[in-house]
Amino acid sequence: MIRIDFEGIDAFSELGRMVDSFDADLSDEETVIHAQVRRSDQSVTGVICLVEGSTRYDCEVKILRDSTQDAEMGKSNKTLGRRALLLALYRLLARRTGRTLPYGILFGVRPGKLVHQRLKQNKSALAPDIAGELVANYAMRQDRADLLVEVAQHERSIVPDLYDLSSEVSLYVGIPFCPTHCSYCTFPAYSMRDKARYAVDFMQALIHEIRAVGESLQTAHIGVTTVYVGGGTPTSLSALELERLLAALRDELPGHGAWREFSVEAGRADTITPDRVKVMKAVGVNRVSVNPQTFRDATLKKVGRGHSASIIDKRFALFREAGFQNINMDLIMGLPGESLDDARNSLARTLALSPDSVTVHTLSYKRGAEVKKSLEVSDEPDASTVEAMLDLAERELRGDGYHPYYLYRQKDILAGRENIGYARLGKEGLYNMAIIEEVQTIVALGGGGASKWVDPQTGQIMRSANAREPSAYVAHLDHIIADKRERIAALAKKIRLK
Repeated sequence: MIRIDFEGIDAFSELGRMVDSFDADLSDEETVIHAQVRRSDQSVTGVICLVEGSTRYDCEVKILRDSTQDAEMGKSNKTLGRRALLLALYRLLARRTGRTLPYGILFGVRPGKLVHQRLKQNKSALAPDIAGELVANYAMRQDRADLLVEVAQHERSIVPDLYDLSSEVSLYVGIPFCPTHCSYCTFPAYSMRDKARYAVDFMQALIHEIRAVGESLQTAHIGVTTVYVGGGTPTSLSALELERLLAALRDELPGHGAWREFSVEAGRADTITPDRVKVMKAVGVNRVSVNPQTFRDATLKKVGRGHSASIIDKRFALFREAGFQNINMDLIMGLPGESLDDARNSLARTLALSPDSVTVHTLSYKRGAEVKKSLEVSDEPDASTVEAMLDLAERELRGDGYHPYYLYRQKDILAGRENIGYARLGKEGLYNMAIIEEVQTIVALGGGGASKWVDPQTGQIMRSANAREPSAYVAHLDHIIADKRERIAALAKKIRLK
């Protein structure tokens, strides 16, 4: 049992997560970590003492107040104290285990925001200087620091007004139905049997929400940057249902012709049919995702995908034949039972199709996911294998002309790594950048949709969510719409003030 004893500071979970991340194999005897912060006018010092049975390990890190050039400049003593403690524990565990973590002491989903904050402070800051600060201030590995800076600079080059998008909004539409529920997924996804029971009322409610939000945005004179239809699996809707949905988005939301992106997560190959593809093309969708996740049939069966790898190429071809010029494909590295050769095969099969972008996910054991509940230890690729898979993906994709353009992390992600979107130049997913960098409000519609309301003056974020279960969404629709109307009106006032 590990007990963390804090002296003069508030307890926080990052110290425990740090121990878990190092998988330090501490003694079965009671292990105590003593943590203390010492402050002076010139510095903040984090002191860590780890007592494991009769063995004691000590480390302390001093942060000079006048040398904190990172995004925490000007923050409270408490913030600097937390960082000093984490750095001290990190260095102690790194010495004890001989290991390092790719992102050092950072556990957040969006490490790239540190780079963007630095670029906002100093637009002429040099990439090596920013990367060096990430390494020094957060113990980040050099290659990950360089990658974060590269991604942030690429985002700014392809979306020059990235920091000014807060005067508009993007829309997310959640369709909470799937043919089967994948074992690694925790998104709202009800079975096709559920869909048969809920679809009529759900679709009617969703169209009503789309219309109400469209009216509110028009009244408030707020433009739309991108529209993203996800889920679940949007193409689990029939062609007629899909046409009704997409036409409502086109007709009810303001400025359809000016949207920078209209994207549909086709996702599951077993839901892609000629009539659905025809509908998407006719309504004006200009970006789609076809997500194999892996080309290994045994893995697809194990995780509940419900189709074989052999159909993926044919379903991808339907979009190309229909004239789609921006097709993304998703892969997951670290799926149970997979080897480096399996990852190499999935990459080769993907690149043979020449998609416009490829998003490489690292498996994360999300709370509530079936794979977390049922995974056998022997099925899990070890950290070195996962690292090799991800490094292979980066080499192969860069070598074929793809560039990393967005990045995010998740809790309990394998090998402490990340999810990266790679794209050919000009084919980047703009919605992905908007939501990951949290630069504008995302208004989420439909089942389980989670809105993020970004204050255009302060950048502060407020969250609200629709009910996940379809019948609950329908039952609470009046409240959902009233809340969105109020929030959109408040956002409009802040935009005018800005």
